[in-house]
Amino acid sequence: FSEKVSYEFEVLTDAGEAPILYCDQCDYCVNVDDIKTYKEGEDCPICGKDKLKSAMASEVGNVFDLGTKYTKAFELTINDEKGKKIYPIMGCYGIGISRTMGVLVEKFHDERGIMWPVTVSPFQLHLVSLNTNDEAVVARTEALYKKLTERGIEVLYDDRAEAGAGQKLADADLLGIPYRAIVSAKTGDKVELKKRNEKEGKLVSVEELISELG
Repeated sequence: FSEKVSYEFEVLTDAGEAPILYCDQCDYCVNVDDIKTYKEGEDCPICGKDKLKSAMASEVGNVFDLGTKYTKAFELTINDEKGKKIYPIMGCYGIGISRTMGVLVEKFHDERGIMWPVTVSPFQLHLVSLNTNDEAVVARTEALYKKLTERGIEVLYDDRAEAGAGQKLADADLLGIPYRAIVSAKTGDKVELKKRNEKEGKLVSVEELISELG
């Protein structure tokens, strides 16, 4: 690490900016622009269990050596095992937040929009109220929203009166929250629940909805 070696964390994507060679077995990869030692089809130099494959990738994180640049600048010292004062070597551990978001969208989308993985989605549920001119529908949706948030479920609530059903559903697909729940005059005392990555939805009770969302 102290010999000015840097490590990159790459995600395979056709929209990537860097050509790499990688191993499916141990996840080793190397940027071919930086290191031209290895070639596609050769045995993995780390595990030897698979052949190196080529692909495009995007860097989302890195680890590199800062040396003693900042420890010397700030006169930061420690005692080594012999009691001698030395400048410690610093490492930089970085993740590109905006780059990671972009790569996630590249990896998880379809022709209608984003499909956020549950682990990184800004909300768990996209709650859509249709028939907003119907007071009973509005009341049911408001009650459901309150119940969900009280259970700690993160909800994006679309209660726009000026938007039609088609626009609301298209926007839900575009935004890509993992679950979508529709409350309308047709759903009665139930809700229509649909996963963003599935084609068909289903009618469920409020308790079934809460159970599904965990």
